[in-house]
Amino acid sequence: MIKLTRLNNNTIAINPDHIGWADATPDTTLFMISGEKIIVRESVKELIDLVIQFRRAIRQGSETFDPPGMPVGDPPRVSSRPHAITEVPPRGSLYPLSNRGGR
Repeated sequence: MIKLTRLNNNTIAINPDHIGWADATPDTTLFMISGEKIIVRESVKELIDLVIQFRRAIRQGSETFDPPGMPVGDPPRVSSRPHAITEVPPRGSLYPLSNRGGR
């Protein structure tokens, strides 16, 4: 979660994964993927910096941040177990065509 400040100086915590996009005219408006709009005091640049720090903390698995120059973004999702390939046989009709009213 990242901490942001509403226009009335209340602090809110937002999951950055739920932010669809942000607009900076005249105040920073967050458009959440749920359709909700949230206006905050932080600039778009400050918002981006907070999201980058959040991603780095998630990547590290702790509250410490990487030094500048580290790659930014979600870590690759790698499964430790192989995916099982299962085949489902096609399901035949429960009733023969001759019993369906003469079709």
